Amino acid sequence: MKKILSMILVGLMVFGIIGSVLAEELENDLPVNSEEANNGKRFQLLKEFRDEIHQINALRIEILHLRSQVVEKHDAILDLYIEARENGDIEAIKATREVKQKINGINGEIKVIVEQIAAEKEAFREEVKNRNIEAAREHVNNIISLKTTAITKMEDKIELLDKIIDILSE
Repeated sequence: MKKILSMILVGLMVFGIIGSVLAEELENDLPVNSEEANNGKRFQLLKEFRDEIHQINALRIEILHLRSQVVEKHDAILDLYIEARENGDIEAIKATREVKQKINGINGEIKVIVEQIAAEKEAFREEVKNRNIEAAREHVNNIISLKTTAITKMEDKIELLDKIIDILSE
């Protein structure tokens, strides 16, 4: 009984080893994934947009710089607002409401622009994936113009924040 059981175990081990060797050979015979082959071609296409991508990154840096200015101005406004509330300067607080409404409008415009930029980025990726260089270049140029528009809107917002600071500082 022990001999039969041990022979069955040895037979199963032999079949297991043979099966694993065959499976390993089949793995090596698989064709190269088409996604990996396309990555090299897509990379070559992206190299054509190097200057535009650098320009987009420069615009991103400028936008981030403007955002940091907005945060600093909000911090100053918070301090001035608290001071105005403590001093009972209701007129200054009411005067800032109109400017805040303008800022809310600009924020809405910036939000729409950001959504348009996201849509253009997605369209650019699809065009690069489809190897349509002219359409991709058009999307990149749209991204650049939209980011420039966003920068202009953020500069307008900073001017309005300065106006609020002036109103609350009086």
